[in-house]
Amino acid sequence: LEEGDSYANTKKLSISIEESVEGTRLRAQNKDLSFDVFANLPEGHERLAVVVPWSKKRFQYTVKDVARPASGKLIIAGKEIEVSAGASWAVLDHGRGRWPYNINWNWGAGSGVSGGKTIGIQVGAKWTAGTGVSENAFFIDGKMHKIHGETKWDYDLQNWQSPWKIVGGGLDAVFEPFYNKQSRMNFGVLAGRTDQCFGHWSGSFTTQNGQKVMFSGVSGFAEEVHNRW
Repeated sequence: LEEGDSYANTKKLSISIEESVEGTRLRAQNKDLSFDVFANLPEGHERLAVVVPWSKKRFQYTVKDVARPASGKLIIAGKEIEVSAGASWAVLDHGRGRWPYNINWNWGAGSGVSGGKTIGIQVGAKWTAGTGVSENAFFIDGKMHKIHGETKWDYDLQNWQSPWKIVGGGLDAVFEPFYNKQSRMNFGVLAGRTDQCFGHWSGSFTTQNGQKVMFSGVSGFAEEVHNRW
């Protein structure tokens, strides 16, 4: 992670991801859209990194980094939109390994300020079941509080605007969607289905020492994915 810069260029799209001590600069451009955003890495900021062992020969290493303060600009069809500092956040999903051919997962993340504290939410389910490892954590002002074990998800994708409920390990959260980024692909052997809902998180988290932190209005997403790849 963050050992060097990354670039990708095609006839229609250019992307650059440049690392520094202070954070990560993200830039991309095509005919209709461009952005230049800096994801700050504050001193002492913690993130979740786990190795999920499916077998002795198959694993997935993932780093989930939430609540990275972001700033910059986004240009769509000539209209410039400010990515304003203090109200914008970056989320990183870094992975290395080999996935099973047929896999389901849930992933949810949230970033924001609530009650004067910077809140980060990182939750996942299904793909880690039975491995003894989970990718669940709650972040308060950059400090990670690991949620050991699986989280329980309750949601209805037949009515994606209905609230999602995620609980476990001190977390009692509700996610209320306002938009569903839906994608479908089926080529027989290769197929994918994604429902990634964007919305707001609210609820509470109780730390291991008994501190209860309430939060609301934390922006983020929650998704269900099924891939054959």
